[in-house]
Amino acid sequence: MIESLSAIKLLVFARNEATGQGIADACRGADEVAPQCFVTTDLTRAVDISRDREPQAALIELTGDVETDRQSIRELRAVTPETVLVGVHAGEGDPGGVSLAMIVQLVREGVADFLRLPIPQRELRQLFDRLRPRGQSTRRQLGRCIAFMSNKGGVGKSTLAVNTAVSLASRYPNEVLLIDASLQMGVCAAMLNLEPKTTLLDAFQQRQRLDETLIRQLSIPHESGLLLLAAPMDPVAAADIDDQSMTRLLNLSRRTFRYVVVDTFPLFDQIVMTVLDIVSRAYVVLDNVVPTVLSAVQLLKLLDDLQYPHERIGIVVNRFQRITGNPSIEDIGRALRLPVDSVIPYSRRAIVAANSGRPFSSDFVRFSKLHRAMADLVASVDQVSLESPAVETSGADNE
Repeated sequence: MIESLSAIKLLVFARNEATGQGIADACRGADEVAPQCFVTTDLTRAVDISRDREPQAALIELTGDVETDRQSIRELRAVTPETVLVGVHAGEGDPGGVSLAMIVQLVREGVADFLRLPIPQRELRQLFDRLRPRGQSTRRQLGRCIAFMSNKGGVGKSTLAVNTAVSLASRYPNEVLLIDASLQMGVCAAMLNLEPKTTLLDAFQQRQRLDETLIRQLSIPHESGLLLLAAPMDPVAAADIDDQSMTRLLNLSRRTFRYVVVDTFPLFDQIVMTVLDIVSRAYVVLDNVVPTVLSAVQLLKLLDDLQYPHERIGIVVNRFQRITGNPSIEDIGRALRLPVDSVIPYSRRAIVAANSGRPFSSDFVRFSKLHRAMADLVASVDQVSLESPAVETSGADNE
């Protein structure tokens, strides 16, 4: 299940898989919103999960050997010092149990709480109650991450991603990152008239040393003030990029930029699943043509099956035209069983902009229906009314 907005993330580091799964099952049954549990028996993997997923708490099964447990605790604290460390133990006198003296030593290492196996659900609920306010009050503010997605190509998904990023960058220069995660056929660089020397593939190849500074170094600046992390130029090499690397990249990007805009590949694969797991809002893009609407219905059904929360989905009808036989906005809303959030009208201006490599958001046109609709979409992303860019010209779209 993909985590909901209020779900707690937990790392479960156990000595064997059965114990780890038992702890995870107890945690899932103790909370109204089942926590998202990452179970592992390997310390290196536990450190990677802690770095990539930033769990609110790590439940560590203690071995009874103080030096072994201290080493595990120190390594986990080093990568995510804000994660609450909880020691899980069998109790003094039991096989694998811990003594009071050992508990005192582990408290000094940073363990905040101890739970005895089998863990009573009452104690787990108390732990979760403590985690929620702590996670909200002490964690550093993360940037807002949004994605544009579709399971059908040719609907203008990349155009909306690029122009949204450009509009946000005009307001927040150098604080907006556009990630072209359409690994097999990325077009964002071409739409921005950029020739990137570094891409997502470089970030993947340097994933072990990837940090906020390196993300900025690998990103290509655009005159609008945004930075682009472009799709790989070699589709075959791009196939090596995995979901774990994408998770790390997105989480680091959220700590580095005010906004992260992600363009995705028009296929529901593991990379897209990873993006959906992290983004604040996923915009499903379609046009008002019957086959595309039916395709969007199938995509939303899949998201429903995955229990993806509706409040994190936005519906954007792009290139809207009032033509006899085409579905209306009301028809689309009924078919999708979700309200349409934004309607972007068909405009030749958008086509010319895509062909020229200069996003239409770069040149605001006061009386343009296209620009007004785009401004409304960006305002919903930014949650405030956007000011008009300084450069304005007169004129209207040739519909």
